[in-house]
Amino acid sequence: MADTPLSESAAIAVIREMLSAPAPALEVGVGDDAAVFHFAGGSIILTVDSIYEGIHFTLDTCGLADIGWKAMAASVSDIAAMGGQPLCALMSVAFGAPPTEDEVRALLGGALEMSGSCNCSIIGGDICRSSSGLGVSVTVAGTPHAYGPVLRSGAREGDIIGVTGTLGDSAGGLYVLKSGHPDLRAKFPALVDAHLRPESRIPAGEILASCGASAMEDVSDGLAADLVHICQESDVGCEIYSEAIPLSGELRALANEARCDPLQWALAGGEDYELVFTAPEERFSKALSSLAEREAPATRIGVVAHASKGTRLIAPDGRAESLEGLGYDHFLK
Repeated sequence: MADTPLSESAAIAVIREMLSAPAPALEVGVGDDAAVFHFAGGSIILTVDSIYEGIHFTLDTCGLADIGWKAMAASVSDIAAMGGQPLCALMSVAFGAPPTEDEVRALLGGALEMSGSCNCSIIGGDICRSSSGLGVSVTVAGTPHAYGPVLRSGAREGDIIGVTGTLGDSAGGLYVLKSGHPDLRAKFPALVDAHLRPESRIPAGEILASCGASAMEDVSDGLAADLVHICQESDVGCEIYSEAIPLSGELRALANEARCDPLQWALAGGEDYELVFTAPEERFSKALSSLAEREAPATRIGVVAHASKGTRLIAPDGRAESLEGLGYDHFLK
């Protein structure tokens, strides 16, 4: 019965069947103590990310397929942020109670859907029981761009700061889901999708790497926090302009209805998984043109400054506000 709780061995059997499709470069898959994957020389980018019930999601707002998708997207996005291409992933799941076959298939199905969208094979992992709810951890291995990985530490004074897509949509979607109003969810479906099924910007990251981006990071903790990360690693400051930060029309409409500031969702909401990047003027213009050709819009939002200027948000009237302390922090929330 698909709705009957499974034993560990029965759950593994379902997972093994779902991961049975051939994967390029996979030599040993599920069934042994470890997977064997053939990497064709050179450097490998490695990353791991985890999401936990009650911290990153609740089961009353996220379905299991959405949780599988989000967990995979978070790690794949780290590869995108370095301009790389994801190759394979390991997924560890801890269930708060013995799962049913339907639950295993939903969770893994969402992860497979996301990984399949960027040609990243799930080649193994682990399953166990948790005393504190559902937890999912995903490790991804990928290859850097031919020009090398784009790091957080390469920004230089005078570089232009840009960001792909629009920001704050995920936070807006979370607001809609937490409201519990079906009519609100029906009115703002794109925001809900942005939160439940975020896209990782793999093609954009590769374009930015090929155009010579000097630094890059994915917007997972909010624009403010992630830009501060780049500045800290590069030993620089920055000035970004509030009126330049790209916000979607749907986010603006929700903010107007909810009487909220959409800029705060963009600065501190997180989980947009867009790419914030820096580049010298001439390379920045080339990057915008190349991204536009691939229908991946990006926006100029500011400039890298001397470290002594700090990290500042400039309002239309010229008032400056520090970006420090904005954004998500696991240990301060």
